[in-house]
Amino acid sequence: MIFFDELEQSARERNIPVMQKEGILFLIEQIKKHKGQSLLEIGSAIGYSSMMMVSNVEGLKVETIERNDACYKEACEHIKAHHLEDRITIYHDDALLFDDQTLKNAPYDIIFIDAAKAQYRKFFEKYVPYLKDDGVVIVDNLDFHGMIHHVDEIENRNTRALVRKIGRFRNWIRHNRDYAVEYFDVGDGVCLITKKKHQLRMALHLTHKDYIHDFKQMGVEMFIVAGDFSAYSPVKYTLDEIAEINERVNETYVMVNGLYDEHELSRLFKYIDELAKLSIRGILFQDFAVLHYVKKKRYEFDMMYAPMTLNTNHRTLNVLGDQGVSSAWVSKEIPLEEQISIKKNTHMPIMIQGHGVQYMMSSKRHLISTYEQAIDRSFNKDNVILHARESDYASHIYEDERGTTIYSVNKLYTLDLFNQLDVFDYLYIETNYMDVSEAIEVTHMYSDCLKTYYDQGLEVYVHHVKEYMPLLKNMSSPLDRGFLHDSTLYRLEDVKRRDRNGSM
Repeated sequence: MIFFDELEQSARERNIPVMQKEGILFLIEQIKKHKGQSLLEIGSAIGYSSMMMVSNVEGLKVETIERNDACYKEACEHIKAHHLEDRITIYHDDALLFDDQTLKNAPYDIIFIDAAKAQYRKFFEKYVPYLKDDGVVIVDNLDFHGMIHHVDEIENRNTRALVRKIGRFRNWIRHNRDYAVEYFDVGDGVCLITKKKHQLRMALHLTHKDYIHDFKQMGVEMFIVAGDFSAYSPVKYTLDEIAEINERVNETYVMVNGLYDEHELSRLFKYIDELAKLSIRGILFQDFAVLHYVKKKRYEFDMMYAPMTLNTNHRTLNVLGDQGVSSAWVSKEIPLEEQISIKKNTHMPIMIQGHGVQYMMSSKRHLISTYEQAIDRSFNKDNVILHARESDYASHIYEDERGTTIYSVNKLYTLDLFNQLDVFDYLYIETNYMDVSEAIEVTHMYSDCLKTYYDQGLEVYVHHVKEYMPLLKNMSSPLDRGFLHDSTLYRLEDVKRRDRNGSM
């Protein structure tokens, strides 16, 4: 084993942060175990760790990024003095601003993060796309001198804030469905993060809570429920009912997805406090007052940004990711090609609608009640169908305390598109306007085809789809593709033409 004891001692005497001896030996052991030949290091300091790695792992090449001027200059001197320029490439830049297209050896076997601890999540999200599928991310300093376990006892305000940020990263990566995490009580706390095999998972709008067991048996992982402050759902549950649901499933997400007026905020925030007590997994939202309050209270929900029509490009979502948005629901009013492009360029889990009626519009006004007054007549509002004049196209319209919402009668279907949709993270089944029999049968078809696709391959999946499509048409018609293969339609004649050609 080759050591640089003088360099290590010098760094410690000058309070330059370098890995503890136990930590660097563990790091080298893991690089060898994973047969690492390429490594990206975030945070070079004075070059000690990169020099230790390449000197003790045969064939390893390291690219490393350091923003501090003095550290960068000193690291260059040490690398040159030990003739390691052909093994170590060092960049002088802020890793969050660094042009990642400059990287030479991507994708990497190993990514090692040991830089500004408050930015660990941002570093991870920016650089993990450059990790090989069987690669590993190693993160140091996750115990921060043991303070992570005694945050409230830290007297210094800035240190306490920093340790809380480390804690939030630990919690976020532990709950991230795409990665497996192992913690090691080595040095100052190290974790190893590996990619799980990516698979499209099923999310369901739960409108029939008595059948949770059936949906779980079919592989539904995310259960989305509506409550007192939800929009776009005729079926809503009380807090007690949500608590009961949350006890029975692993991932409960609550729609807190309205646009809220000033006078509603105090009640809204109390409602969010109650959700925090239930330890639900996440919140679907579109009003940024919700995000602001969650961040202020330091609640650890997965915050899924879910406006019905606004998520139309990846740059917006990546900016929002810096503000605390941790997942998103892509707009359904753009073509599938663009939805896929958003997913491929976004550093967060993305959900796409797979089946069910499609949102069309909403209004804070109570349009059905206004219509009743205008015609001086009342009628059953439970299942009102709206027919466009001079068109056969029909829509569901319902009214609640938040106003009026319109959904299509036609149902989007994607049972035969899994080979395109598998880049996404969640496939959403909309069960609004389904009776329980339809909801169970449709979910079963999607679940079975999804399992076949991943377990038995494309050819068998295609055969399954051919068997299921007649059943799906019979059970859940009328079906269409929504906007998956269309541009937005404005002219009535275009809408009629799509209806004639696209419905099943």
